[in-house]
Amino acid sequence: MSEAKGTRCGQRIVAVIDLGDHQLGDDSLSGGAAAEREDRRVDQPHPIQRFAHRRLAGQPLLLRMAARLSECQWVDEIYAVGCNLPDSMTQLNSAVIRPLSLPTCHLVERVGAIVDRTTPHWVFYVPANRPFIDAALVDGLLSKASKSEQGDYFGYTSTSQGRTPMEHLGLAGEVCHADAIRRLRRNADRLSPSQTIAGCLEDAPGNYELNFVPVPDELDRCGLRFAIEDEHDWDEAHLVCESVREVDAGWQQVARLVSQKEHLRDATPSVDSI
Repeated sequence: MSEAKGTRCGQRIVAVIDLGDHQLGDDSLSGGAAAEREDRRVDQPHPIQRFAHRRLAGQPLLLRMAARLSECQWVDEIYAVGCNLPDSMTQLNSAVIRPLSLPTCHLVERVGAIVDRTTPHWVFYVPANRPFIDAALVDGLLSKASKSEQGDYFGYTSTSQGRTPMEHLGLAGEVCHADAIRRLRRNADRLSPSQTIAGCLEDAPGNYELNFVPVPDELDRCGLRFAIEDEHDWDEAHLVCESVREVDAGWQQVARLVSQKEHLRDATPSVDSI
């Protein structure tokens, strides 16, 4: 990637796509191994283990996300990290993404491993179940973080429902300062399992400054979801791709399509009731 992107502000920025732990959910994991996993308080099973290896519109989901993130003006490098990854993920033929497989560990330890390798100022974190990750929304967060003189974390939020719906929206991710990741990792054994950086920061000892940015009004409505969390979401993602052929289609185009087609709207009660 061009050095004239994130480093133009004198701050190195890396994007981390989290592939989760591919040993979780394995029925063969029992007895001592399961007890060790519980004792270490590592992550719970997440949809990213289920869908990250699949293909969407003829392209592996991971490579699709990397391609969309490569359009970000504030991102210098893109890494994919996970635990116990299969060879199909560690041997990807891609010029824009670097995969890393680790033993079973906490989310913050996975991100921390990338921080050690790249020594960035900021990290953009996103789970690997967001095929419509949007470069403009990502750049918006990174721009605010890079220009801020203080703050450990930046993420989008709903003005009426808080940050939880953003986990389902799936069009952006979270930005965290590398120093905050290092502090979190030192307390990894004291953290509860979490699927977000914000959740880790709120659970960790010590003080962290979290900043939340209102999501665009068009995206601030109940039930709108682009993250892949179940087979229904996966089927709808295919429908969106069939209707929006451009791989780099912006969030406005994708959201407009969903608004126009009632059968593509998510009506999952657990989401609508947030």
